[in-house]
Amino acid sequence: MNLETGCFTLAMCLYMIAFIGHAAAATLNRGAWYSKARVATIAAAAIATAALGIRWASAGHPPLSNMYESLVTLSTCLAWVSIAFTRKTPVALAEAGSAVLAVLMIGIASVFARDARPLVPALQSYWLYLHVAVAFLGEACFALGFVISYLFCLRRLIEGHAGRATSDEPPPAEGGEKSVCAVVVAGLPTAFLAVMTWLAWRYIEKGTPGEEGRTLVLWVVLPVLFFLGILIFMAYLYRGVVGRTAERWLPSAATLDDLTYRAIALGYPLFTVGAIIFGMVWANKAWGRYWGWDPKETWALITFLVYSLYLHVRLTRGWRGTWTAFLSITGFLVTLFTLFGVNLLLAGLHSYASM
Repeated sequence: MNLETGCFTLAMCLYMIAFIGHAAAATLNRGAWYSKARVATIAAAAIATAALGIRWASAGHPPLSNMYESLVTLSTCLAWVSIAFTRKTPVALAEAGSAVLAVLMIGIASVFARDARPLVPALQSYWLYLHVAVAFLGEACFALGFVISYLFCLRRLIEGHAGRATSDEPPPAEGGEKSVCAVVVAGLPTAFLAVMTWLAWRYIEKGTPGEEGRTLVLWVVLPVLFFLGILIFMAYLYRGVVGRTAERWLPSAATLDDLTYRAIALGYPLFTVGAIIFGMVWANKAWGRYWGWDPKETWALITFLVYSLYLHVRLTRGWRGTWTAFLSITGFLVTLFTLFGVNLLLAGLHSYASM
């Protein structure tokens, strides 16, 4: 294990400790747990940043050129965005969720080739650094919006089962809204766990060396089971209290809705400038045209349109609540496909990034 890998491993462990601390702070309402968890998150982000610096020094270029580097860089951006965003508005479970995503991103990154390679000619431009770095900051904001939207659906689902809401809330979720919240809350982690388990099994079936499968099991499947186990255990311990005290361990639905909007409103211009505008300038310098409907370009445009729709219906149509949360979650899933699915499944000028 080299120094870079050791730093990322230590960062993952600290993120897991931070998750436990934030979850305990939310359910037990103890400020000391929150403070310690926040220190663990900051330490993890700092160590991950140091690992990126080590990678940069050894490779001779910023860690932005392939799947491994993209995932570990995005996880670090998410950690810092979460730390900054919750500095004045603490939301323990949002920070816990961000820690979960950071662990999973680093875990999945470890499946891909980690060797530092020279940049292909198309990437030897300072526009690469501007394009990818600014886009990643926007995508980190989208990831935080996704986490908060998930918590919004969880809050509404709990209120629906408890048959009550706080005085400043809309009536408890019923019918279609309750079904959407249930699909989000239970379906997303179940689907993710099923896909990762299937991929791990496929890798292990290949036989020697089976390293990718073992890595997925160790750093993705087991952490997901660990996180879910902690939450289920806490819910079991406080099963008679959870529905009655959602307002204690989760902010109001209105507050969560507003926080989601703020995260997306911050990420939207960053993504637009970084992914779309800087990407077009770089494309013109690298390939002699601003736009060519490459799969990556097309899906970046789709991501832009989904979040444009979110902002449009919220600002001009007055949409709030579950349906805008669902749009936020959909937008982040599209973002993930744009980032990684396109590289793995679709051939195009960005195929080098699947290495």
